[in-house]
Amino acid sequence: MQGEASRVGLNIFRKKWRESALLRELLWKYRRPVAFGLLTLVIVDVLEVLPPILLKKSVDVVVDRQPLSELWSIAAMYLGIAVVQGFCRYGWRMYLIRSSLFAGQDLRNRFSRHLFSLSPSFFDRKRLGDLMSLATNDVEAVRMALGPGLLVAADALFYFVTVPIAMLMLSPKLTLLAFLPLPIIPWLVARNERLIHERFEKVQQSFGKLSALAQETLTGVRVIKAFASEPGQLERFRKAGEEYMALNMSFARVQSAFGPTLDFTMSLGLVVLLYVGGHQVMGGVETLGTFVAFQRYIQKMVWPMAAVGMAISYYQRGIASAKRLTEIFDEKSEINDGSQPGSQPGPLAIRGELEFRNLSFRYSSEGPHVLQEFSLVVPAQARVAFVGSVGSGKSTLLSLLPRLYSVEHGRITIDGRDINDLAVADLRRAVGFVGQDLFLFSETVEQNLGWGMEDALPRDLAIELTRRVALDTEIERLPHGFSTLLGERGVNLSGGQRQRMTIARALAKRPSILILDDALSAVDTRTESVLLGELRAREHRCTELIAAHRISSIQDADWIVVLERGRKVQEGTHQLLLKERTGLYRSFYDQQKLEEELAHYGEPIAP
Repeated sequence: MQGEASRVGLNIFRKKWRESALLRELLWKYRRPVAFGLLTLVIVDVLEVLPPILLKKSVDVVVDRQPLSELWSIAAMYLGIAVVQGFCRYGWRMYLIRSSLFAGQDLRNRFSRHLFSLSPSFFDRKRLGDLMSLATNDVEAVRMALGPGLLVAADALFYFVTVPIAMLMLSPKLTLLAFLPLPIIPWLVARNERLIHERFEKVQQSFGKLSALAQETLTGVRVIKAFASEPGQLERFRKAGEEYMALNMSFARVQSAFGPTLDFTMSLGLVVLLYVGGHQVMGGVETLGTFVAFQRYIQKMVWPMAAVGMAISYYQRGIASAKRLTEIFDEKSEINDGSQPGSQPGPLAIRGELEFRNLSFRYSSEGPHVLQEFSLVVPAQARVAFVGSVGSGKSTLLSLLPRLYSVEHGRITIDGRDINDLAVADLRRAVGFVGQDLFLFSETVEQNLGWGMEDALPRDLAIELTRRVALDTEIERLPHGFSTLLGERGVNLSGGQRQRMTIARALAKRPSILILDDALSAVDTRTESVLLGELRAREHRCTELIAAHRISSIQDADWIVVLERGRKVQEGTHQLLLKERTGLYRSFYDQQKLEEELAHYGEPIAP
């Protein structure tokens, strides 16, 4: 039975040790300023023992009618202690609290760097609201555990060491009576620690849900308004807010009740002191000064009792948040950087010859294959187009080339080199990628065009880029031209303008390979024709991979590949594929041709 209890205790200790790893790591990094801060705190707490003793002496001087000079010397000592404590209090505030602020900054930077190092599949699984909660509330909880949490814990510990010793020196009997209620405290601490940890973890999870809902709502506010679904969304907010409030109240009840409970426990000792100590003073066993000093010491012990509750709250909140952060830090990118030791980052000098060999891919080990045994050779500077129905694997195929997802089964090579052997940053600098999810930053037009470039984009180059994507005249009509500030995600531009802006941004870095994943769907056919012609005519030609649903976007491609359910079912030029009367490409072509004719005949009678 005893051995079983020992094993349980050891397992609990190991679990706590693992969970506190992040806190210990940050604490060790700032060990020197923390040690200096704790040293000044020790000085403050040791000196804190002296005022009740000086008070005892002053009372005894008055009662025994000793010379007034004795009171002056006691007052001078009291003043000296207050001055030294003032300097030391400034010291521990500067070193302990400042160290926690630096630790919080380090943790935020580390969290940001780690997020940027993870592959897109991680963000497919995680909600942005949860990540926002981790970057704000959880980082702050860890910082508070290292700053105020460490401070109140150390302060309470030093009080427990110094004050009882001074009390024992004055009167062992009164000390024993005053501390009679103390055995109750360990049970209260253990119970409170467990409840705080459990309830704060639920609070943080609920806050993550609330943040995710807020982020989703603000991002999709136009859809919400278009469907007049504000009442339903407000109801979701109300329920999420009520859940968060209820969990916070549950947590607050435990946290708030602990301090008063400890205060009451220590007050029982004061009651005993007043009764027994009063009798001893009246009987001449103890002096009035000793009684007064003891009363002050009992009052001083109330603070460390409350500090224990605060320290446990800070620690458990920090542990719960550190556990959530550690789960993110333990996430590893599925994409291993292929850079060699000692290699220098920089643009890859590549021609752009590509080969896809026996490529298979699925997003999860349990999910279906999105690509199956796909093989293709793409000559340098060729324009290759991919067409297929929704879900045929076009976007997946193109996202594998810049290693947005990891290639595990099969092989992709650039100029004969496996992309897994290339540094991810170098590879992505060589690839201009325009995906379906268009994103523009809340910066000026010019800054968006030069996004990701080390130097500012020259104005003449910006004008040339927008001309090539048939956007120059539309930029000129903006209020401030290239200096116009765009709204969130480029909201003050049309869909077609955003697409062309992102294409120009991809061209700005002069990529060796350009990927356009359905990047012309919002552009009219005339503008599309001009843009594709400009891409082919430009001086710095590159290999172009284009995925599209519209045949007009790809009919002048050097080679066209038709995908269906992740497999290549047809390939050839536009003319060759049209000759296959029963082929899938011909079916797409005929269907779109019919849609265009119907739209044309409908124009004269349209209201």
